Formats: sequence, structure tokens, C-alpha cells
Amino acid sequence: MTDYQETDAQLARRIAVEAADLLVEVRSEHDLAPDASVAQQRALGDDSDRRSNALILERLAAARPDDAVLSEEAPDDGVRVGCDRVWIVDPLDGTAEYRTARDEFAVHVALWERTANGAGELTAACIALPDRDRVWCTDDAVLPTPSMSLDGVLTLAISRNYLPPGLDAVIERMTVALHEAGHRNASFELARVGSVGAKVDEVLVGKAVAYLFTGGLKEWDAAAPFAVAVHQGFAVGDVPGVGFEYNRAVPLIGSGFVCHPALAVILRHAVVDSGL
Repeated sequence: MTDYQETDAQLARRIAVEAADLLVEVRSEHDLAPDASVAQQRALGDDSDRRSNALILERLAAARPDDAVLSEEAPDDGVRVGCDRVWIVDPLDGTAEYRTARDEFAVHVALWERTANGAGELTAACIALPDRDRVWCTDDAVLPTPSMSLDGVLTLAISRNYLPPGLDAVIERMTVALHEAGHRNASFELARVGSVGAKVDEVLVGKAVAYLFTGGLKEWDAAAPFAVAVHQGFAVGDVPGVGFEYNRAVPLIGSGFVCHPALAVILRHAVVDSGL
């Protein structure tokens, strides 16, 4: 085994933070006015995507030259599927939020490694949210899980632009289950949030009890946020209950959730029963 100077998690953190700092710098260079045109916003997003991606690829090539990379902003020739180590990265997740001065964007860097049984798992990950001044990494100390009362209004984080089909049924089933368990005042509200990294961050800090999503999520959206959520002791589930797979020929994952562990059983049953 190669004796790297940095662990994979340390490398993921260094690259994610450096790319996030670059995004802040690029945004400052463009210096868009609040009433900037759509064309100006798109130019900012394109420039930032390109430069962040270039930085990440350059740093990975220097530190892990034998590893493959799956990036949202780079061509995918499929060779990575046969590789044993694949970095799954999103140089700018939440581009629309970033270019309109909202804090719901992040840089995602994760490593998938093939296991002895031929499958694979995420072994290192980091998400950097510069406008929230937060970084989550799989080498962080595990923090105490935020306290959560099941009585009162519970917040569900969902996509800013997409309402998951079947969401009303999930909420209805969870509400009934909580009421039957004695939490008579339980109800739900929705928070529409940009980046997957930002939505998972809302759960990790206790602003939301869960993040729900439907099929079609890209691996680079999910890999790093889901890995850090698992590391911090939160529930990450798919609908069939078999776990998400990464480094697939078509890099998509199915429907599922990230949630506070206190809600995991109720939410899983509600998601399965509703066919989300």
C-alpha cells in the first residue's frame, strides 16, 4: 500500500476547503449586483464550475495519480467502473443558489473503494459550505446528535426546485404514526433548500429532522453528504432497504432519505408504504 502523507479524509478536506475558498474568490471577482442579469449569473456559475473542477482534478492528480475521478464537470468515459478507487466530486453543488447569493451551496469530495466482495463503499468524504462557515468530514469527531422533540412542528428539507411525488402521503403516514405513538401535537413543515450538501447540513445541525428525495439524484450530489451523515450517526436510507451503490455505469441513485435517528423507523415505513 502506498504510504501517503495525507489520509484520504485529510485530502478530501484539504481539496474541498480549497475549492470552496476559490468559489468565494471567483464570486468576488465577478462582483454581481443584486439585479444582475440571468446571463451574468450564468457566466459566474460557468466560470466557478470550471475553475473549481480544474482545481479539484489537479489536486487529486498530484496526490492520488492512480485513482479515477467521477466529476459532474468532467467527461465520463466509464473506465472508472473497473477501478478500485474512485473519487466522486461535485465542484459546485447548488449552482443556482451560489450565483444568486444564497448560502445553500457546497463542494463535495468523496472516495469510493472497491471491497473484497467486489462491491464497494465510501471510505472518505468532505463537504465544505463556505457561506455557512462549516466543513463536515469523515475524520471529524462524532458530535452529540441534536436533541429533537417529536411534539410540535418538524421541518423536512426538500429540493428548492422539485417537489417529490408522494410527499403528501409520506407526511400523512408519519403524522399518523407519531400521533399513535402519543405525539399528538406533531406536524410537519417544508423547507426548500438548494444543494444536497446544504440540505444534509440542515439535518446535521438540527434545523430539519429529515431530507427526502426521489430517484434521479446523481452520485456526485449524494456521495459526500451521505457519507458524512452516516459518520455523524444519522440515518441514511433507500426505499428497498439495501443501501445505495456508487461508481455505477449510470451514476444515479434511487429514492430515500437522510434523517435524525429518532425518526428513522417511522420515516422508513412511511416512505416504503407511500411508494416514494
